Amino acid sequence: MRDACRIAWNELKHKYIALLANVLFSALIGFFLAHDMVRALVGDERGSMQPGVSFPVDLWLIAVVPTLGALAFSREYLSFSYLVSEEPFLKRLRFFRMWAIPPKVIAWSRMLYMMMCLGTSLLVFVSVFVASSWSALLGKLSVAEYAAFVFVWIGYAFAVSGINPYLEFGTNGKAILIGAFTGLPLIVAAILTFYSHFGQPVYLWVFEWARGNPPVAMILSVLVAVLGVAGFYRALIYRLARKDLP
Repeated sequence: MRDACRIAWNELKHKYIALLANVLFSALIGFFLAHDMVRALVGDERGSMQPGVSFPVDLWLIAVVPTLGALAFSREYLSFSYLVSEEPFLKRLRFFRMWAIPPKVIAWSRMLYMMMCLGTSLLVFVSVFVASSWSALLGKLSVAEYAAFVFVWIGYAFAVSGINPYLEFGTNGKAILIGAFTGLPLIVAAILTFYSHFGQPVYLWVFEWARGNPPVAMILSVLVAVLGVAGFYRALIYRLARKDLP
């Protein structure tokens, strides 16, 4: 674990500009999400639950928040041609293997790197979200219900963000691009399907579930986060152990 922490920290400290950009982006997401949620919830409660109002909230939470686990403003992601032609993540993996670093250490370093990026970004995201929505939403729910709702989405973000290091080091540049461009339409289709089937947006369903028993919702969100990170960690180890580098 100590070696994995050292690897993750040494890489992250050289990408402070990309991390700062991630943090600023997180602040914007938190502000816009709070604005959209207040507009949807404080308005005509059920009457305002139309796709045009509620869809942006679901899209922010389901599709955008988990991407904070990757440095989206680093060179690897800002230049698609560089990502595909230079294969920066595979180059890093070759370097790790050259020094005979075990797959478990590599996998842990990637998960820790992801959690550092996500944790820093989520701290800013949640702070801005709470500051922008607290006064308006407090009349709609108690402090415990508000905290449970926030916890659920933090747990979700950690649970699914493990896919970032898995794609980066378990696949290649083309697979990352394909995953990004096919994943978004699938998420959009899933959100609209959920809305048409249940008659309400995803975040409202989560909101009602969380307010039913806030302590259970918070405990389950932590459990889901741990299981998600552990699952992607295992999957990445399996992939690294069987990956042949060109």
